[in-house]
Amino acid sequence: MQEACENKLDFSPSLDTLEKDIRNMKQSDVFDAPILYCRKNKGYYYTNPNFSINSIPLTDDDILTIKEALDLIKNLGGGNRVNERFGSAIQKILASYKEEFPEGDVERKIIQTDYVEGAKGYENFNMLFEACKNKYPLSFVHYSYSKRKFNSVMVHPIRLKEFDNKWYLIGYSENHNSIRTFGLDRVYEPVFLKRKFIECKEKEIESYCNDIYGVYPIENQKKQEITFLTSIAITNYFEAYPIHQSQQEDKNESGSSFFTLNLVPSMELIKLFRSY
Repeated sequence: MQEACENKLDFSPSLDTLEKDIRNMKQSDVFDAPILYCRKNKGYYYTNPNFSINSIPLTDDDILTIKEALDLIKNLGGGNRVNERFGSAIQKILASYKEEFPEGDVERKIIQTDYVEGAKGYENFNMLFEACKNKYPLSFVHYSYSKRKFNSVMVHPIRLKEFDNKWYLIGYSENHNSIRTFGLDRVYEPVFLKRKFIECKEKEIESYCNDIYGVYPIENQKKQEITFLTSIAITNYFEAYPIHQSQQEDKNESGSSFFTLNLVPSMELIKLFRSY
C-alpha cells in the first residue's frame, strides 16, 4: 500500500498513517467502508466488491432521518403540489436503496399542521418555483380581493414565501415599478415571458422580505422602531415566541414588558396587535 501511494501520489505515508486511514474509513459516520483483513492473502479487501467511497451508501440512521424529513414535508402547509416536488425526490433516493415506508408509519401522524385541503393557488407552485429558481419573467392575471377586479401583471419573480400557512410570490412588478407580493390564491394563468430578467439589489430584496412581520408592508412606510407594552399574561407569549428577529424586551418590575421591534409596519402586524 505504501508503494501504491508512492507510485500514484509521489508520497509515501507511514504505516501508522495507513492504519489510521483504514480505521477512519471503517467508521460508520465517515465512509462506513466494509473493510476486512484476509490472513490467507495478507491484505485488506472490501466484503462488498461493489463498494466505492465515490458513492457512499446511506446508513440506517441516514434513511430514518430522510424518512422523518419527508414526513415533515408532507405535513407542512402547501398541500400536495408543494410536497410532491420535494417528496418525490426523496422517495427516489430511498427507492434506490430499496427502502419503503411501512404501512404503519403512513397512518400514524407525529407532526400535524393547520393546512386544510382545498386551498387555492398550489396548482401553480411548481411553475412559480421554477420561475424563481431560473429567473424567468412571468405574466399572470392577478385578482384583488379588496378592489374585486382582475389585472394582468408582468413580474420578475424573486422568491416564494410562506406565512400563516399561506404561500406568496415576491417579485419585481413592472406594473408597479417596485417589489410586490402576490398571494398564490390570486394568481391565474401564469406564463413564462421571453424578455430580459430585471434584477433587484440584494439589499433591497432582503429588506423587503425580512424587515417585516408578515408579507404586506403598509405603503410609504419605512423601517422604523415600534414599541408596544404587554400585560403580564401576554408578556409570556412574546417571550416564548418572538415575532421578529429584531425583538428586544425591557421588563418592568410588575411583570409587564415594553417590547421593541425594528421593521416596516405591515397589515399582519396590525392584525396581530388587535388580536391581543
